[in-house]
Amino acid sequence: MLNTIQSILSRYTTMGKDEIRESSVLTADLGLSSFDIVSIISDFEDEFDVEIPDEDIRKFVTVNDIIEYVQGRGYQQK
Repeated sequence: MLNTIQSILSRYTTMGKDEIRESSVLTADLGLSSFDIVSIISDFEDEFDVEIPDEDIRKFVTVNDIIEYVQGRGYQQK
């Protein structure tokens, strides 16, 4: 799952996929704007077949927050 999340995030930041860590902060470390994050959420919903309500978006501070959220919604890595 981390590999997939890194791939998605690397499309929106100047950082390389291998530079993105579980502890990376989306705004501070990756330089993502709130607009970027909304776009990324759409990509995550499509990739992991989950629905992420708008009020849950603010829960995503680090890459690990995304992993835990998706796993908490029952996503099982193939």
